[in-house]
Amino acid sequence: MSYHVKQFGAAGDGQTLDHGAIQSAIDECSRSGGGTVVLPGGTYLCGTIHLRSNVCLHLEMGAVILGAGDGALYPEICKTPYGNLPGQIQALIWADGVENVSITGEGTIDGGGASPLPPAVAAGVKFRPALVFYRDCKNVKFLDVTLQYSCFWTLHLMRCEEVMVRGVTILANMERINTDGIDPDGCRNMIISDCNIQTGDDCIVIKSTEGDPCENITVANCILSSRHAALKIGTEAVGPIRNVTFNNCIIHHTDVALALYMKDGSIYENMVFSNMVIEARNEFPILLDVTPRYYKEPKIGRIRNVTFDNVTVTGQGRCYIEGVPGQPIENVRFRNVTWNVTGPCRLDQPSKPPGARRVEIDPQRVNYAVHPYQFIAAYVDGLLLRDIRIRHESAEGLPDRGGLYAEQVRGVIVEHLDAPPGLEPTVVI
Repeated sequence: MSYHVKQFGAAGDGQTLDHGAIQSAIDECSRSGGGTVVLPGGTYLCGTIHLRSNVCLHLEMGAVILGAGDGALYPEICKTPYGNLPGQIQALIWADGVENVSITGEGTIDGGGASPLPPAVAAGVKFRPALVFYRDCKNVKFLDVTLQYSCFWTLHLMRCEEVMVRGVTILANMERINTDGIDPDGCRNMIISDCNIQTGDDCIVIKSTEGDPCENITVANCILSSRHAALKIGTEAVGPIRNVTFNNCIIHHTDVALALYMKDGSIYENMVFSNMVIEARNEFPILLDVTPRYYKEPKIGRIRNVTFDNVTVTGQGRCYIEGVPGQPIENVRFRNVTWNVTGPCRLDQPSKPPGARRVEIDPQRVNYAVHPYQFIAAYVDGLLLRDIRIRHESAEGLPDRGGLYAEQVRGVIVEHLDAPPGLEPTVVI
């Protein structure tokens, strides 16, 4: 059964507050056993909307839910679940403990955060609601809609199960920090596919902020662009993250492309990155890193069983893999990788990306980034490089790097590492 919001008093004129009328339609739909709440073309100015079980919120072409700028219209949902970071979660659309909920259609949900918000400004802004926040929900779908200009994370799903995100477009102002695209957080059994995501922060970042396992996640057929990381594991990860595949993605105009940041002592395992085409700016666009968030009270985590297969990278950057003494990264495989190098190594005070602002790095740590090699590995147990091609597109990059620098690495297998003449592979036991 369909429930049209204008029959419940919604104006859709972009000036009248319509969240009360839309909420009435949602509540009636759920009470009556479920159905579809329809928003025809128009702009619906809203504060928080609370979804109920068995409701499909359908935005027809030309329909826009626009977040109002009054913080009083966004009640606190919960405190920020990010360790000791103070704050609260507010959201334009939220659902809590419901099932069989969908947001579909060719319309748009707009958080109103289109203007730039650089770090110096963002630090002083207290009212920054997420666009969509779901918690403890089952059988969730987001199909075809556009989610844009969130003031904070765009689509944050916490402890949700059986989730499909398909054909969704996510847009954010590239100058706004903390505007992640999709954040699966302690979720299970989730498919993200056929999405186009452009964000000022991470595009798709898998987390476990409250210790819940995040597992059985697949991401496929997406086009991603980010000021920070395109596909990322962590950094906020207290519980295990496992059984994750990323396949058939194009990453462009991005700093870090593929990153596993271990900061909070969890375990990342059984992950595959395959069929990737990447254009990235950072010195280390592919990175696996175990570095405790606070070096004085370290929580050491574990990364194991990670495969990169059929990956093409264009950029001047390199690959960085670092475990810690007593807990090496285990079983990392690179197969069929082509790296089109566009410029020389950055060796003027190079360093790996920190992965987060809330970190205290040991000032006495060894900086392996100073070594001019395409692949840098330290404290790794089991490393395979097979069918690796390194091509310099500019003569100024020759011969500025070797193929592999490995220190405190056991079980190194190198088969068919094709690189221009340069430094020989170096292994320091």
